[in-house]
Amino acid sequence: MDSAQQWGLPAGFAPVRYTISDEVKSALRARLTPGDPVVVSIANESDTVSIVATPSRLFTIKTGSLGAGAAGVLVREYPWEGVFDIVATPMTHNLKIALHFRSNDNRTVEVGRRAALAKPAVENLMPFESAGGTEVFRALLQIWNARRAAPDPLT
Repeated sequence: MDSAQQWGLPAGFAPVRYTISDEVKSALRARLTPGDPVVVSIANESDTVSIVATPSRLFTIKTGSLGAGAAGVLVREYPWEGVFDIVATPMTHNLKIALHFRSNDNRTVEVGRRAALAKPAVENLMPFESAGGTEVFRALLQIWNARRAAPDPLT
């Protein structure tokens, strides 16, 4: 059994890790548990938007003036079961990744029964360099599809 299968990911899954800033790492440190492997990471060219994924969760991090709030960093957490779609849209020289989820307040990602009652919401993450963004998008799709296909442990 390879390490990807130990994490509940498809056999042969290869992590895709691009450099992210120390500010992003610091913001995530409190949210990650020991032994929670980062399998996907990327930041846009200006380091204002980053995506970090583990086998159980997806994080989006906005820094600087781009909607980061008073603290300078805005971290949003998406349990994989709360993500309803992931869409990549090529732009002229870059790539936009959109996360579709359900929310009652456009901030909190709802799962389970609450998701059925919540409204659709989208977080657009851009711009990512085309080649790296496409590689990350494909890795995110692999994780998301594996999580959707996994049996529910509560049933």
